[in-house]
Amino acid sequence: MKLLAWNYRGLGNPRTVRELHLLVKEKVPQVVFISETKCNRERVEKIRNILGLTHSFVVDSRGKSGGLAMLWSENTNASLFSYSRHHISLELLSEEGASKCHVTGFYGDSVVEKRRACWDLLRVLRPESNCPWLCMGDFNELLSNEEKYGAADRPFLQMERFREALDECELSDLGFIGSRFTWSNKMEGRAFIKERLDRAFGNSSWCNMFDTSSVYVLPVIASDHAPLLVHCFNSQEEQQVHKRVSRYEALWSKKQDCKDIIKRTWVSLRGRYSSLKIVQSALASSMV
Repeated sequence: MKLLAWNYRGLGNPRTVRELHLLVKEKVPQVVFISETKCNRERVEKIRNILGLTHSFVVDSRGKSGGLAMLWSENTNASLFSYSRHHISLELLSEEGASKCHVTGFYGDSVVEKRRACWDLLRVLRPESNCPWLCMGDFNELLSNEEKYGAADRPFLQMERFREALDECELSDLGFIGSRFTWSNKMEGRAFIKERLDRAFGNSSWCNMFDTSSVYVLPVIASDHAPLLVHCFNSQEEQQVHKRVSRYEALWSKKQDCKDIIKRTWVSLRGRYSSLKIVQSALASSMV
């Protein structure tokens, strides 16, 4: 299973939409959570269609701030479980319908004074016992001051409230692959700040359901937040993934080495097979 979470900072920017489209096309996530859409349901649904996804649930923005969207593919057996201004939760069923799990897209309030209410909401969202739960998104908070660069340290109590809520929900940080920081203010010099605000958590049942849950911090240009790609799988499922299809790249024709390899391969097969067999064998050998 692949899931994408991104604080998008507005769906009105065509450049950002193109970047999201390329991400979805390349990574092929089954579920996409977007925070700070800054637009309404109609606009999100148009973008959903561009992305090639079939289902969505949208929490409209208030004016030009906020807004959440959860999008998922046609072959994902999911239904809306709950929502608020700060979250959207889906209930996912296995293909056999025998097991279920919860996936929550979460957005922590940007106003520090309102963040305690967000942690209370997180406690309420905790699913029933033994139900696998993934919670991902922009939490707007740190677990420690080691997760920031620049500016003054965060107050200890502010971070401690976040840690306490996670402990009560029995959520564990799934870690990251890539950049340690997921947000920057894109300023220069001494004013430059970067922090790890976006992350994914799972409870013990989620970790038991999947052998591996990897969280990739992806590079991005159009937003000050990096997208997160959460890839969860079991070893047995990974072995069944089809081999990547080999395709000819037009750029190869400009390299002399490529021309020599193709010529040498085709010449070596002449007289050994029928015409059709030569074509098949030559194509296979050239792609190795």
